[in-house]
Amino acid sequence: MRPIKLTLSAFGPYAGRTVLDLERLGTSGLYLITGDTGAGKTTIFDAIAYALYGEASGDNRESSMFRSKYAENDVPTEVELVFAYGGKTYTVKRNPEYDRPKSRGEGLTVQKADAEFTFPDGRVLTKRSEVDSALREIMGIDRNQFLQIAMIAQGDFLKLLLASTEDRTEIFRRIFKTQIFTNLQYSLKREASALSGKCDTIKGSIKQYIDGISCDEEDVQSLAVSKAKGGLLPVSEVCDLLERLIETDRNAEAQLAKAIEEAEKTLETVNANLGKIEEREKARAALETTQKALEAEKAANEKLKATFDAETQKTPECEALSDKKAQIESEYPRYDALDALENDINSAEKDIEKRRSELEKTREKYAFDAVEFGKLKAESASLADAGEDREKLISKRDRAAGKLNVMRKLSNNITALKAKESELAELQNAYKTAADISEKAAADYEAQNRAFLDEQAGIIAETLEDGKPCPVCGSTEHPHTAGKSENAPSKAELENAKKTADKARKFAEEKSAYCRSAKAALEVQRKGVETQIGDLWGCCSLERTDIRLPDEIRAAEDDLLLLTEAITAGEKKIARKAELAHLIPEKEAALKDEERAIAESNTAIESGKASLKEKQKRRDADKKALRFAGKAEAEAEAHKLSTSIEALKAALENARKALEKSNADIAGYEASAARLIEQLGTEFTLDRETETEKKNAVLEKKNADTAASKVLHSRIEVNTAALENIRKRSEELSELENRYTWIGALSDTANGSIRGKEKIMLETYIQMNYFDRIVARANTRFMVMSGGQYELIRKKKSDDNRSQSGLDLDVIDHYNGTERSVKTLSGGESFKASLALALGLSDEIQASSGGVKLDTMFVDEGFGSLDGESLDQAMNALLTLAGGNRLVGIISHVGELKRRIGKQILITKEKSGGSKAEIIIE
Repeated sequence: MRPIKLTLSAFGPYAGRTVLDLERLGTSGLYLITGDTGAGKTTIFDAIAYALYGEASGDNRESSMFRSKYAENDVPTEVELVFAYGGKTYTVKRNPEYDRPKSRGEGLTVQKADAEFTFPDGRVLTKRSEVDSALREIMGIDRNQFLQIAMIAQGDFLKLLLASTEDRTEIFRRIFKTQIFTNLQYSLKREASALSGKCDTIKGSIKQYIDGISCDEEDVQSLAVSKAKGGLLPVSEVCDLLERLIETDRNAEAQLAKAIEEAEKTLETVNANLGKIEEREKARAALETTQKALEAEKAANEKLKATFDAETQKTPECEALSDKKAQIESEYPRYDALDALENDINSAEKDIEKRRSELEKTREKYAFDAVEFGKLKAESASLADAGEDREKLISKRDRAAGKLNVMRKLSNNITALKAKESELAELQNAYKTAADISEKAAADYEAQNRAFLDEQAGIIAETLEDGKPCPVCGSTEHPHTAGKSENAPSKAELENAKKTADKARKFAEEKSAYCRSAKAALEVQRKGVETQIGDLWGCCSLERTDIRLPDEIRAAEDDLLLLTEAITAGEKKIARKAELAHLIPEKEAALKDEERAIAESNTAIESGKASLKEKQKRRDADKKALRFAGKAEAEAEAHKLSTSIEALKAALENARKALEKSNADIAGYEASAARLIEQLGTEFTLDRETETEKKNAVLEKKNADTAASKVLHSRIEVNTAALENIRKRSEELSELENRYTWIGALSDTANGSIRGKEKIMLETYIQMNYFDRIVARANTRFMVMSGGQYELIRKKKSDDNRSQSGLDLDVIDHYNGTERSVKTLSGGESFKASLALALGLSDEIQASSGGVKLDTMFVDEGFGSLDGESLDQAMNALLTLAGGNRLVGIISHVGELKRRIGKQILITKEKSGGSKAEIIIE
């Protein structure tokens, strides 16, 4: 890539439009970018980097900072670069995002960042993403690689030269993309650490299982168990020990199970004997109780027989009461019929009363509706002429509304005209103030200019000598020489006064233009208002209209309101007339219906009265024929009789049941006594005390054996579980330890952690190969720049094995044959070494980027620390670098370089603000 033409507009310190025809610098050799400090030397490279990649060359410069603070508002900020690559010419133009004046109105708006790229065949890309993609494809490298290849930046010379292995690793990681090897190192280290942790966890788990082994203290194997818990036995012997413990306990458990079984059989026999003894004792007690109950029941049976006989004799009385109750109940239907008749009478009376009430209401309603019907007919007659003047009123209202709108618009326009007059007055005042300031500033400048010129005359007068010609007028005589003023301004003060006067004049001219524009707009607006007045009232002045208009608007509003109200009232009358046309026939029909309803109600009432009298006669006759006043009294008497009958029947039944139960109890007691006497008559030899003692002895032995068996069973389960878990976890541990062995070895190797050896990590080892190539490339220039004295060499062995190494740098001094650290070089020697190393790095990056070739390169500052001989050597190395078709630009303000390098880009600061750049070819 070789720049051909660079155009800057309002970019950085370049306020206006700056065009650099870089093709004049040629295609090879050195050229110098020089100028005042801060004038914008590095900005040239910034602009090239921004055009290609949309970003500046330094991390401390952002694209948002590119807008020149010296630029006029109407000058756009943009960069255009024409460059050659692969024998073809391309053009790219970019602008950053910045604030610019609005195209219309006042204030600022944001100019969005944009880009445009033109191919050799004329095709144009205008989307930023498409431009970026096309440039990356053509260049073949990204921004960071471009900066590392094309620019050895100011202040970065010594970073790579004096960096430690750790710092140099970070630099090479970004340049040569070796992060994947670091990731591999970390991955191996994490896996090794995780495997080690898992192994420790399993070992701890096995230790817990061993600590949980259970053994009888009196067992001969308890000593071996203690050794196992103390970690003195290998896992295999612990497993063998557990197997022996489990086998011993299982044998003992089987013997105890046999003894417990025999004890249970003995207990079954003893418990059976004790049961027989218990049954015999219960039978003897039961016989005695049964005999006593039999005697008592026989005595009670005699009394129950007497009671039953007495209740049997009351049977005739019970039958007489039943006949009387039946007669009363046979009359219940006649009481029900009487109640029904009474209800009919009550309903008939209520119905007659209801009909009378409804008839009265119907008559009242009929009278009211007749009066209302008359009113409706009268109202209908009064609305016969409604609606005849409605259209006239609507026409008047529309005309009044139109006139009112015209007057309101005129009022608004007059108000706006007054506001414009006030604005014009303010603008005129502002112009008068600006004109006064401009006149004062102009007068001040004229006064200072005269004083300055007088001062120049005084300075010349001091040099005049009689007989020698005046440089101004040529006279050899000088009778009246000018004197020097004490208060004369300096040239800078005069220039400031001129700038102030010009600025005040320009400001006054702007205010004058504003006044002219506002006055013209006001006249147009005034003519429009006068035209409206003429259309409305004919000849009437603006002042008279302004006074008259409010009263006219109020009057028009009142007229419009009255017309609207009149139209509304007329529309209501029309609607009422139409409503009455439907309502009157409906009311007339309703009155006829009410007349028929009154007649029908009178007929129904008279018929109901006749029926009611007949029912009342039947009710009175039925009441005289019955014994009780009502059914409730008859039912009460029947209930009393029923209670007496039930009491007699219940007493007889209870006496019978009690006698039957007593007879059954006597028979039961006699049978039980016979059975118990027969049972107690058999022979019996068992003794409770003997059997109880025997049971207690057997039970005590069984409980002891059961407790011992539980202890053995629990111990067997614990030890069996421990044996299974120890074997399982041991197998897991063996697999993990095998994997940890080779993963740990890989991790130590990749991370440079092998004991007794240099700490070189895998990534560092890869970077060492790059570094060796960089050093080899650097030495081709460093040997030239140092006159063959120095040669860079990668340090082969670390000072100790405790810190990371592999990328440390030494220097060989061929004058005395010593090898020492690059940190021992002097300032000038360090510059030459770092410059050579940076150039070597640039060459290696180009080679590793697929053979990308840049025809232009920049070196930024650093030459001020070199003596004359060292400067010669550095220039020779750079000339070698610039051989062929490569052009090297040196950014520097060192005076010696200005003398030696004929091709220059000279950058100077302008007194009016900003910088100027021009190409000088000597």
